[in-house]
Amino acid sequence: MGIGEVTLPPLYDRPPRPLAMARWTVTKLLWWQGGLWIAVGVAAWNWLTPSLENFATPAAWAVALVYLRNVALMIAVAGGLHWWLFIRRSQDTQHKYDERWLSVGRRPFLFRNQTRDNVFWSLASACSVAALYESLMLWLYANDLIWTVPASGSLLALGYTAALTLLIFPLGSVHFYANHRLLHTKHLYRWAHSLHHRNVNIGPWSGVSMHPLEHVLYLSAPLMFLLIPANPYVITLTATYFLLSPAASHSGFDRFVVAGGRTVAGGDRFHTLHHRYFDCNYGTAIVPLDKWLGTFHDGSDEAILKINRRPQAAR
Repeated sequence: MGIGEVTLPPLYDRPPRPLAMARWTVTKLLWWQGGLWIAVGVAAWNWLTPSLENFATPAAWAVALVYLRNVALMIAVAGGLHWWLFIRRSQDTQHKYDERWLSVGRRPFLFRNQTRDNVFWSLASACSVAALYESLMLWLYANDLIWTVPASGSLLALGYTAALTLLIFPLGSVHFYANHRLLHTKHLYRWAHSLHHRNVNIGPWSGVSMHPLEHVLYLSAPLMFLLIPANPYVITLTATYFLLSPAASHSGFDRFVVAGGRTVAGGDRFHTLHHRYFDCNYGTAIVPLDKWLGTFHDGSDEAILKINRRPQAAR
């Protein structure tokens, strides 16, 4: 199947449509993927991360545990999706953007195998860099070097943390757009980002299959909370969201077939268009910076003709 056209959420409609905005937030943003990433972040903070006091002094074992947690989660999420969609081929090419399967025998990929290449960069580099950023931020919280919002104690603190949990998605969108545009400059693209763009036909392990320099930029999202007061749980939520959510958005399937033949939202059409046409859709649809800054591609025939006439950015 083709990628199809994409539409922007009703968050920025004028005049405002509050009911449409609320419906989109519940039925599109939170169900099912947004809610899953929040649940994973909560579980990772409460049960899979060393307690905050363990980060008060540099402790290699605490950082190592965060890394191993990241590896386990990546294997569960990206590995699980890959097994279901590409090994078991449970829905064959139904709802697949590109009918080809992942590359084997191509020289640009490590081991001449796209999947093994993607797994290597995801586990060796992405999980490591994410663990280092998270551990750095938790060290700052453990030593009271940045403002900590308590997890409980007042309705105001609880409400603020709940609101910030939802704001992870638009804040992350702005962060992603900024570092992604930077990575598409001539030298950074050639030195780093081109590794990710080898994956034109994408799969779950492609999501964070990146050069270590790109991981340093992309996974720096927790540093936003050097300026934004937060509860430390938000750091783990942000780190796991940025690490894991690309597995679904890069799955290569628009819909996932579940029990009874029903389907749920799968890959991200918006970002899949970026992998196919390169010079477009640098951010995400939740904050339409691409629309505002002239790099939006909605997948229509008109947009394809327009981008084919545009001088290409340096590759």
